[in-house]
Amino acid sequence: MKTQNQKRYLILLALVLVLAVQTVMMGYFGQKKAGYHVDEVYTYELSNYPGTFFSETEGFLDTWVDGSFFQESMSVDGLGDLDYSIPYHNQENDVHPPVYYFVIHTVSALFHGEVSKWIGILPNMFFCLLTTVLLYLVAARLFPNRVLALLVAAMWAWSVGAMTTAVFIRMYALLTCIATALVLVHLKALEDVRRGKLRKRTAVLLFVVTLLGILTQYYFLVFCFFLCGIFFLYLCATRRWKLLGVYTVLEGGALCAAVAIFPKMLFHIFGGYRGKQAFGSMATKEGTLDGLKKVASTISRQLFNGWLKECILLVVAVVVVYFLVKHVLHPRLFPKGEAVGMAVEMDVHMDRKLRLHISHVDVAVALLGVVAVGYWGLVGKVAPYKTDRYFFCIYPLIVLCMVYLGYRTLMLLVRNPQRCTIALAVVALGITAMSYRTQTVNYLFLETNQRAQELAGYEEYPVIILSVQGTPEFADAQAMEFPEHSQIYRCGGKDFAALSDAVESKDLEGGFLLFIRDFGKMSQEEIQEQVEAQLDLDQFELLTRIGCNVYFCTLEEAAS
Repeated sequence: MKTQNQKRYLILLALVLVLAVQTVMMGYFGQKKAGYHVDEVYTYELSNYPGTFFSETEGFLDTWVDGSFFQESMSVDGLGDLDYSIPYHNQENDVHPPVYYFVIHTVSALFHGEVSKWIGILPNMFFCLLTTVLLYLVAARLFPNRVLALLVAAMWAWSVGAMTTAVFIRMYALLTCIATALVLVHLKALEDVRRGKLRKRTAVLLFVVTLLGILTQYYFLVFCFFLCGIFFLYLCATRRWKLLGVYTVLEGGALCAAVAIFPKMLFHIFGGYRGKQAFGSMATKEGTLDGLKKVASTISRQLFNGWLKECILLVVAVVVVYFLVKHVLHPRLFPKGEAVGMAVEMDVHMDRKLRLHISHVDVAVALLGVVAVGYWGLVGKVAPYKTDRYFFCIYPLIVLCMVYLGYRTLMLLVRNPQRCTIALAVVALGITAMSYRTQTVNYLFLETNQRAQELAGYEEYPVIILSVQGTPEFADAQAMEFPEHSQIYRCGGKDFAALSDAVESKDLEGGFLLFIRDFGKMSQEEIQEQVEAQLDLDQFELLTRIGCNVYFCTLEEAAS
């Protein structure tokens, strides 16, 4: 008993170490984050500004606005100013459910009117740490080997993918946490089912976790479709009709409760532009394979240093060679019924000569792999962009499946659980460490540091912003810079002719900064030609092209 307690304390200490290292790593990359994706700016805007998007506020475009407006609009002065109707109504007008924005709204109040990257990063760090704990608990329920469970948690926690999840100020870290929690709750439910009764605590957790997930991100419904669908089929296959009814009521009730809390979600999914895009993508085959390959490549790079395909091929090769040698070339070479230290075995008869030993753990991990692959396939099909953030929530499952697959493969060769675990830990953590030499943590926008240097000394000048590509709100990508300037003028249209109205409506004798967002589609000569066609310029100096083109301009009349 004493030895067992000592092992538990050592495991707990090791888990704390994993979390401590993860915290330091996330803090390091959080500190390095220098700029923002436009969606990250929307996070602050939609959480705290009572008018949805700045550009949709009547009288905002095509007029001069004080720079302090942006500071005030993207912040909350204190806990006494909390108003959750703001993010709720903003999300009714946007395309996402509101829970994550409630979180950002709350954390903003703790910063007392400050707009900081840490408002978004700190909650993400918490959700990622919680995901690590939940992932460990999932693996510990599946694997009697607690060291193997620790390895799963550490490999995800220290990966480039986890760091990218932490620094991207959107709802995907929360989504990853909730998705992992849902897996854990289903494992608890599976234990209850085997006892013949679903405990009240488990039932409540199923309902609450599902509800929170739906109200966090709509792709959670895809995750539920596969995970809950598999559990539903299991209950049907085992004829647990009473439990099936209870489970259906819980999951269906969570969905109905989500709709009752946030009715606009039905329009978002079936009538909103994102929903229409998703259903439109389902109806076409164009670009599907290339998109899925791109996503798979991203997952491979962020979790396995780009070696995911090679790892899978190696496992397949080892397994094939093993069974060829054992069952075809030399059946007496290996002893019968070797133990792998896993759960109760089931026999699957492939033919009279070949017998595979498949444990309940093998089946469970395989089904979690189906959830991950199914999510990858469906979301990879319907997502508007084939980018990493939509797939963060399956990263923990992918790591779990690959670590277990590696362990089972090594057990075929070594048949010593301790040696296999050590060897696998060296390889897995080695791959994780090597990935930082070849892969980049996304969403740091380190080039923004150079942009800040190139714009240093120009903060006192007013700013005119013209987005000639995309909608006017794309100009919000640089909104974190706006409070530094005295006044901002946002052109409502895409036409360079709008510059004339901006210049005529204000005395710009001292000069001004011109922000042009063209997404690199216009040459410098074309931009200058278009600007000079509208304004009599004395000076037109390109300061930076990072983020958007920024020019320092003076007018001829002012110069004379």
